[in-house]
Amino acid sequence: MSNWNQLTPSRREMIQRTLDVSGEGATLLQTYINRTIQQLTIRELGLSAVIPRKAGQGDKEYINVRTPLGAVSGTTANDGGAWVQDTTSILAATGTYAQKSFAYKTLVTRGKVTRKLQATGRSYGDILAMELQSKAEDFNQVLENSFINGDTARGGNHAHECLGYLTLLTSYLGVNQMNTMQPNAVPVAMTLNKLDETIDMVKGSANRSDLMIVCSRSGHRELNKLLQSNQQFNDVVEVAAGFRVRSYDGVPIIQSTEVSDDYLMHSNGTSIGAYTGGTSTAMFVINKRYAYVSELTPTTVMPLAKTDSQFDQFDMFWDGAPVLSNVYGGAVLMNIAMS
Repeated sequence: MSNWNQLTPSRREMIQRTLDVSGEGATLLQTYINRTIQQLTIRELGLSAVIPRKAGQGDKEYINVRTPLGAVSGTTANDGGAWVQDTTSILAATGTYAQKSFAYKTLVTRGKVTRKLQATGRSYGDILAMELQSKAEDFNQVLENSFINGDTARGGNHAHECLGYLTLLTSYLGVNQMNTMQPNAVPVAMTLNKLDETIDMVKGSANRSDLMIVCSRSGHRELNKLLQSNQQFNDVVEVAAGFRVRSYDGVPIIQSTEVSDDYLMHSNGTSIGAYTGGTSTAMFVINKRYAYVSELTPTTVMPLAKTDSQFDQFDMFWDGAPVLSNVYGGAVLMNIAMS
């Protein structure tokens, strides 16, 4: 008779049913386990996959910024220019210069696999490599969450994390780029007009290929309903690493499961009150020319010296910071109700 593992699934089932008629056949069969380990997660880590990454150096990413002069016509030194007679002296005027910085933060984790587990699972595969691969997905999920929701003011486990784009776009840089649906804490149904307004707030929005909309799956469904009701359809565009995604008005739509559907707006309606406990979501619109990740140390895996015969261990770490080099390089549409 052919080897059991070489039989087709239908043939194995036929033999098993035949043996099980007497109720004793099950003890004669070897359990067959599928070699694929199923990861019990549903994760879309879109922002981490497509946002530009640049090599960093030093203790922070430093950005020099300039506040321009106004365009008011007159003769004062604060004007961007003045119309004068040919006998009038020219007054000197310059913009205001300042420096912003984005501190590098460190994310770490450690994995451990016992010697005995590796020995007993050798026929199944490389147990250490499997754990490392799965651990990397968990690690990237934490990184994606911080890129979006990172806020040291939350305290606790968040005290040492990097500042995410929700924080950078709303308060950290002193320019309010939040485009709330209405000035109160009650979530409101999204409109295409409001989304268009949010896109227009972003510097360089005329070049749609530089932009991307980051949203949750629920937020994407809300947008799809609006497009269908207006008989509009999303195109498909290609983004970094060859990924093909849908777009709105030429702007790629990037889904991330780390964009919450539970944001709670502050009672003043102009800032976020809590990251959980609410019933609204958000859509981020960012320009990749001004929003990127500065990496001091890209994600690195380092096997640890063996200090115990019972275990093999490895560390995984990353140093860097999300950067918004221009305060007008992004905007966020908040307080979107879930229907």
